[in-house]
Parts: sequence; structure tokens; C-alpha cells
Amino acid sequence: MLKIRFALSSLLLAVSLVMGAPFAFAHSALSSSVQKIEVTSIKMKTLKTFIDEQDMNALTNSIKKAQHMNILLDEESAESIDCKMTITYGDGSSRHYFIWIMDDGRDVLIAHQKYPQDLHLKGYELSKKNSF
Repeated sequence: MLKIRFALSSLLLAVSLVMGAPFAFAHSALSSSVQKIEVTSIKMKTLKTFIDEQDMNALTNSIKKAQHMNILLDEESAESIDCKMTITYGDGSSRHYFIWIMDDGRDVLIAHQKYPQDLHLKGYELSKKNSF
């Protein structure tokens, strides 16, 4: 079941990757471009790395189009994190995100935690309707 969920998340991310546009909302225009995106399944301990520019731009564009929300990282939500994502920029900086895959496998929540002690996170809900 975990393999299916990670495959579905990779599929959703891959579908999102077809779109393409810069990741302007998360990094200023003066920063270097995205160099790689790594998604690690917490439960399966598997890693998927995106280095193709078109793929990375498409994923970041999908996040940009996503519904924005605030997410409380309480004990229950922390225990249900499916994946971690790291976006690395050309200047060497990086941003870290948590990913939750909804039970139906169609929607994904992504949240950015700026500091480890942050419990109120900026979140993004990716779904088929806002990824296209």
C-alpha cells in the first residue's frame, strides 16, 4: 500500500511537472534558479530527484497555483507526514517542505517549515483542478 501511495504521489507530481513556470513565490527574483528537487518517502525511505529544468519549473508552478492555507504542525499531523521535499537553488540555499498525500491519492498538501520550532506552517493544497 505504501508503494502505491508513493507511486501515486510521484504520479501526481509528474503530472504537475508537465505544466512549467518559474518558482517566483518561494524565492526572490534575485535568487538563483532551482537546481534540484528531492522528494523522500518517510515510510519507504525512497528518494526521487528531479533535475530536469522543465520538470522542476512545472512542479514549482503547480505549487504557485495551489490553494494557500495555514497548517498547524501538531503531533497528529507530524506523525502523518508522507514525504519530505527539499528544493535546492543555484546559490546553494535550500527550502524544506513536508508532504501529506490524501487518502484518495488525488490531493497533496505541501507545507514549508522555515525553522524547526515552527508549528504554524504556510501550506499549499495541490489537486488536479489547480495543477493544470
